[in-house]
Amino acid sequence: MKKIYFSLLLLFTFTSVFSQIEGTWKIAPTAEALAVGPTQGDFSWWSNSAADVTTRACLFDDEFVFNADGTFANVQGGNTWLEPWQGVDPEACGAGIAPHDGSVAATWAYDAAAGTLTLTGQGAHLGLAKVHNGGELTTPGDAPDEITYMVALDGNTMTIDIEFGTTGFWHFVLEKDGVVNPPSDPITGTIWKVAPTALALAVGPAPGDFSWWSNSADDVTTRACFFDDQFIFNADGTFSNVQNGETWLEGWQGMDPEGCGASVAPHDGSNAATWAYDDAAGTITLTGVGAHLGLAKVHNGGELANPADAPDAITYPVVFSPDGNTMTVDIDFGGIGFWHFVFEKEGTVGIEVVREQLFTFYPNPATTTIQVKSDVVIDELIIRDITGRALISRINPSSNVTIDVSTLTNGLYIIESRSGNKLYVDKLSIH
Repeated sequence: MKKIYFSLLLLFTFTSVFSQIEGTWKIAPTAEALAVGPTQGDFSWWSNSAADVTTRACLFDDEFVFNADGTFANVQGGNTWLEPWQGVDPEACGAGIAPHDGSVAATWAYDAAAGTLTLTGQGAHLGLAKVHNGGELTTPGDAPDEITYMVALDGNTMTIDIEFGTTGFWHFVLEKDGVVNPPSDPITGTIWKVAPTALALAVGPAPGDFSWWSNSADDVTTRACFFDDQFIFNADGTFSNVQNGETWLEGWQGMDPEGCGASVAPHDGSNAATWAYDDAAGTITLTGVGAHLGLAKVHNGGELANPADAPDAITYPVVFSPDGNTMTVDIDFGGIGFWHFVFEKEGTVGIEVVREQLFTFYPNPATTTIQVKSDVVIDELIIRDITGRALISRINPSSNVTIDVSTLTNGLYIIESRSGNKLYVDKLSIH
């Protein structure tokens, strides 16, 4: 029985890794994605800079495609980065040169025990075309029939090291294409509620001093209509207060004595709102009349006496627990004192990242315009720079739309589409 279980475990592990490799990969658009040195992990001879991602955009958009049937393809989109050994001096972008242009049939094989990937087919390569196990090519015609790379997989990142001859080691980092990495902040795409505990709401003259008032454990039940309110930070930067029809109302909202009641505008989530997180400052800013965290009456200038006086924006100082599941807010309200709110993460906003294309676009690389076509309804198309900053957005574009990209400088960009809860991401090169 142990033998059978172990065999099944190995089969599952190998199958999982093979599935992880299958798909389209590109060189990571970061510094040191290409590097070389005398020993493994030593990049002292040369490494690409962040600026090279733009200068060599024709290389960073090359695709390394591992098909499920074991075939492999180098897809260079018409051009790639060429060097003197390929007849281009000084080195520059140019039309792909055989046999490294994907014109020769090739296959791939992964050896889990050895941690290696072998490409078979003259010209098939990962990273830089000149690098092989015997050294560096001086002419394309000498390309070997096979190359074996040492690989390490970590989610959607593939790290490659290859000893070229006895000279040194090249290092390549690839990222799986069409995949969005998890957000680097604790807010994006999350849903929060006020923690169902005593002292989740508290106020006093100074931070940490709750001598004026704090909720009790019994209040979690008494004010259940408030403790089920949701504070939603959508991945597209929009924010929502969701109160499910009712929340806890106070005298300033026309409810005396205070109690559960129908949500009152503008704090009912009826206005459009956005959020912005400043990691360095440790703050969240909500923009949109009525958007709020914790108690609706609390803002930077004091406490509201009338719903109609709600400000356009509120900034909250925030601290997150190490696991990212608790958010603590302490806000100075007009120099009077400090309100203290504790939130628990309820979950994430459901967005499914898909590998199948929701749209096609051409040309790529592009110069002035791109044509985007889709067989499904696209809610939004966004073009971002490599830092994730949105530069161009189209809401509910038609199934065949032309987008002006003439304002974009040469380099690599991210193009994403959202359809319902599905998200597809690809890379766009501007030349």
